[in-house]
Amino acid sequence: MREFLVFQSLWAMQDHHGQCELALEAQLEKIAAAGFDGITDHFWVANHAARLHAAAKAQGLQIEGQVFPRTVDDLAAAIDVASRYGCHHLTLQADVRPRTLAQAIQLIEGWQRLAEQVDFPILLETHRYRLTSDLLFTLDILAEMPDLKLLADLSHYVVGRELPEPAAAVDDEQIQTILRHSWGFHGRVANSEQVQVPLSFAQHRPWLGRFLGWWRYGIEDWLARPDTLTSLSFTCELGPPPYAITGADGRDITDRWAEALMLKELMRQVWSDCQGRPRDGL
Repeated sequence: MREFLVFQSLWAMQDHHGQCELALEAQLEKIAAAGFDGITDHFWVANHAARLHAAAKAQGLQIEGQVFPRTVDDLAAAIDVASRYGCHHLTLQADVRPRTLAQAIQLIEGWQRLAEQVDFPILLETHRYRLTSDLLFTLDILAEMPDLKLLADLSHYVVGRELPEPAAAVDDEQIQTILRHSWGFHGRVANSEQVQVPLSFAQHRPWLGRFLGWWRYGIEDWLARPDTLTSLSFTCELGPPPYAITGADGRDITDRWAEALMLKELMRQVWSDCQGRPRDGL
């Protein structure tokens, strides 16, 4: 039985000062009570991983661990920590910016050899100011490494390349290539100039619809794969300022927690539609 798991980012729980008034355990209690299936957070420091694991287990939540390796040894150390406590998967924000494909591929191949030794997936995230910063460079990597598993955060490519709306066919084709290699998603909606726009504003509906269509494509492709893992995750990752748009007082102009709940329900509806069955109450 294949599952769709919706996670909440702990980074997204921060306020405009980069803080959260709730202790870690209280955050996870709130997230579980809201109906999320798991959480996303840093997962390479042993003390923090132990506390996060204990709190998640108490609430029945799964963990997407985030790591920011620069070398093969960096990932080896993070895997040692993650293996002690277990996780749904690890997401790599590769904190390097190679200038050539050969440099990138050499590093990724080292990470892939490590990934083969553990029983949880290790996914390379698409993200600005990381190895995967540029869409075309990432597509070139995929052409050389067709088995590479990605974690798709599409917002970075929309704002990073100033993708137009309405869509250009070639842009959608390139995003679909990313999605065909993706085994999880980080969710926010961007437009050509801003990495995170309020979901509920009328002027952003075309972009919301476009992202939902992309995510639907990714889910349908995942479901059609013969070697699909048993569960697919989607993280609601509506980050604090400066990701969130702010007013003159420096505070968010929308309620990000309310929008995370909205995004969770939208994505569960997309999943149900892909499964060909209605959701109760929707």
